[in-house]
Amino acid sequence: MSLTGFAPVAYLGLDIGTQGLKAVVVTDSGHVLFETSAIYPTAVPTPGWAEQSPGDWMAALDSVLGQVDQAGLSVTWAGIGVTGQMHTVVVCDDRGQPLRPAILWSDQRAREYGPAWEAKYGLKWLREQTGNKPLSNFSLGYLRWIRDHEWTVYQQIRHVAIAKDWVRFVLTGAWGTEMTDASGTYLLDVAHRHWATDWMREMGMDPSWWGTLHESGDVVGTMQYGPSRFRGLPVVAGAGDQAASAIGTQLTPGELGISLGTSGVLFWPLRQYVNPPHPSIHVFCHAVADEWHWMTVTQSAASSLRWFRDQFYADTPYAIVDREAEIVPAGCSGVIFVPYLEGERAPVMQPQASGVFFGLRAYHGRTHLARAVLEGVAYSLNDCYQTMFGREAPKPQRLVMTGGGARSVLWTQILADVLGEPLEIVEDPGAAVGAAWIAHSAVDATQERWPRASIRTAIPGANAAYYQTEFHRYRRLTRVLSDVWESSAEALSADS
Repeated sequence: MSLTGFAPVAYLGLDIGTQGLKAVVVTDSGHVLFETSAIYPTAVPTPGWAEQSPGDWMAALDSVLGQVDQAGLSVTWAGIGVTGQMHTVVVCDDRGQPLRPAILWSDQRAREYGPAWEAKYGLKWLREQTGNKPLSNFSLGYLRWIRDHEWTVYQQIRHVAIAKDWVRFVLTGAWGTEMTDASGTYLLDVAHRHWATDWMREMGMDPSWWGTLHESGDVVGTMQYGPSRFRGLPVVAGAGDQAASAIGTQLTPGELGISLGTSGVLFWPLRQYVNPPHPSIHVFCHAVADEWHWMTVTQSAASSLRWFRDQFYADTPYAIVDREAEIVPAGCSGVIFVPYLEGERAPVMQPQASGVFFGLRAYHGRTHLARAVLEGVAYSLNDCYQTMFGREAPKPQRLVMTGGGARSVLWTQILADVLGEPLEIVEDPGAAVGAAWIAHSAVDATQERWPRASIRTAIPGANAAYYQTEFHRYRRLTRVLSDVWESSAEALSADS
């Protein structure tokens, strides 16, 4: 309820996340009035696979829309924005009905396609077509897997959508995708912001499956679904979760976004297209028209800590894990953790990589391992950082940090020490707020950006110099292990 006696203008942001669907209501000044969420399961039909039912997304959507409706907010509704997990692909028939469960971004079933394409076409040509190296979780690999293993399903495909694009189709009846999620399909000519038609033909992909290709702020239709108060509202194309999160954080060129969430993400906005310095760094279209970004990802960041807490601390609060880790000296008396629990994307590009505790002795306890997990994730993020910027490249003007892991004072201090750079820890508005901002900017382009709420700053401290030495030990270890993982994968392949 507005204190000035009038109903504020508000926008609805929807985030189709990996663990659940979140809805936020945000005023045109950036104030979050209401938020709610509903969870859904992930199926693992076989090790390394991950699938979700679009029907579960719809049940969650109905739940959150109902909760927003019942909240009775005194607002003037102005628009709706959508975001969601990138790469996750839904294949549909001519009525838009899913033909099979959605294959998630974390699924590893398509990991053989990238190396095969590189061997056949060459990385140089592939990067000329798409801007990027083919990775196992780009959507094209999943589509090719369906073609090779589920031919009956493949023959029925008439529409293909990324997670949020399918939900937006349900909301509006309009098929299409937009530049940020299209970048993650491995079918877009990212530099020129249109489909890589030669590559699509080579792969047997029909561009019409994807519908209209939009910029994120394009209004694609009006709301045709859910409670009556939302009907007729303009719905924008939206953005993938990483770009939407950067928009929600109000990240600008010159600032590096670091997200310490389930995965660890470095996000570097660009005003013009620039080829990245290393194949593990993606170059994608940004949610801002005619802007791009570099992005690199370490697969298991906060999820490494969650795994460790669940295995060694049961239901103990994370604050207790933090407190125990804090009493252990930097370097954990020789223990190094390699956080490759779900393979790795950057800068070591090996889906077959695995997590490692190295240097264990009989005198080590779970407290040493707890701190080693925090340090190992920090090392992995620094490995990505050093690969992105190198010794000679210009450094970011500011490092802006978000994500659930950023709530840990100890963890952010370790990361500042390892990076050797100050970190501005800011309130994480989340991707749904970014989606609401995209809707807001489409409806009222005259408004300035929403304010960013800074929480604290972590400054490199007494352990910074020591951690630089330890980081080089970590880096050498991962490169040695890389050969081990490669030979192990070859042996397993030969045995199968």
